[in-house]
Amino acid sequence: MGAGSNLGDSVHIESHAALLQQPTAAVVAGSGLDAVVVPTIRPESLDSAASLASEIGCSLVVLCSTPEQAQRALPERGWPGDDTLVTYVPVSVEDELPLRLTSRHPEKYIARSCHVDIARKRNVGLLLARLCGWRTIMYLDDDIRGMTVDAVSAAAGMTVGSWAVGFEVSHYPDNSVVCHAHRLAGGKQDVFPGGSALVVDVARCDTLFPPIYNEDWLFLFDAVQSRSVAVAGSLTQLEYQPFARPSRAASEEFGDVIAEGLYRLIHEGADLTGATFAYWQDVLHRRLQLIDDIAGRLILMDGDAPIIGSALMSLAAARKRLTMISALACVSFIRAWRTDLDAWRKMLVGLDAVGDLADAAKFLNLPALDRCVN
Repeated sequence: MGAGSNLGDSVHIESHAALLQQPTAAVVAGSGLDAVVVPTIRPESLDSAASLASEIGCSLVVLCSTPEQAQRALPERGWPGDDTLVTYVPVSVEDELPLRLTSRHPEKYIARSCHVDIARKRNVGLLLARLCGWRTIMYLDDDIRGMTVDAVSAAAGMTVGSWAVGFEVSHYPDNSVVCHAHRLAGGKQDVFPGGSALVVDVARCDTLFPPIYNEDWLFLFDAVQSRSVAVAGSLTQLEYQPFARPSRAASEEFGDVIAEGLYRLIHEGADLTGATFAYWQDVLHRRLQLIDDIAGRLILMDGDAPIIGSALMSLAAARKRLTMISALACVSFIRAWRTDLDAWRKMLVGLDAVGDLADAAKFLNLPALDRCVN
C-alpha cells in the first residue's frame, strides 16, 4: 500500500467539493428534461442513453464523429421519444464556431484529437438546444451507467437554483491519468462532476467547451466561481485502463494544468486577473512536484508490478510533456479562451429558435445523412 502524500493542498488540491453549491430546498419536483445529448464514438453503446430518453419521453441527440459511426448508430426503427436525431459532426463545423483563437493555439494541435472532438460535439449540442428552444438538456456519455428517470428529474429540478447539475462518477473514478496515479499511490483523490453526466439550464448556459482536455471544467468555470454547480448523486462508468497508453497522460497534461490552476484560483478567492505569468510559473512548479511525489511513492510500493510499472511510464510521459509547457502557453491560452467566449456569447444573443430538431440540424449544416424520427 502507498504511504500517502505529505504534500497537501499546497501542491495538489485533492478535492474541489468545497466549490460546489450546497443542496437547498430550491428544487422543482418532477421537472422535465427536453433532451439527452450523447456525444459518441461508440454507436454500439447507445442502449442505455436511448432507453433513458424513451422512459423520460424526451428527445435523443446522438452526435457521432464520422459518417460510418452515424450509419451504425441509426436504429432499424426510431427510438421512442418526442424525436431523435442521429448525425455526425464533421471537423468543418469548427470553422463556423467562434473558436478563432483557441482553435489556432499551439497546444490545441498537440492535444489528442478526441479532446478536440468531444468539445466540438458538446458545443454543437448546445447550439441545437438553443435553436430548438429547449430549456434543459442532459449531456450523457455512452459509458455512463446507473442513471434513472428519478435522478434525471431531480437534477432537472435543481436547475431552478443552479445552471448546471452534475453527478459524481466515483466508480470507475472519472479522473485524469495523473490523478489516477495519485490515487494508486495512496492519495485521497476525489472526483468532480463534469460533462459525462451533466444537466444544464440552456438559457443561462452561455459558456463553451474549448478544444483541450478538461474542456468541461472550463465550460463550468464561471458557474463554479459563482457557486452555481450542484451535484445530484453518484453514477458509475465502464472501467477502462488509464495506464494502458502513456500517450494518454501526455495528451491530458496541458488541459489538466490549466483546469487545476484555474480551480485553485477559485479556492484562493481570486479571479482570472490573478492568472498572471508568475502564477502559471508557480502552477507548473507545483505540478512537477506532484508528479515527482507520486512517482516516488509508487516506486516504494508493494503491489501489482505491471500496474505500477505502467503507471510510472504514464507519469514519465506526463512529466516529459509538462517540461514543454510554458507559463506563456498558459497565459496565452486563457486569453484566447476568454476572447472566444466573448465571441460565443455575442453569437448566442442573435441565435433564435428555428423550429424542431430537424430544422435546427439543417440550420447548422449538419450532414444530410442524419435522420429525425417523429
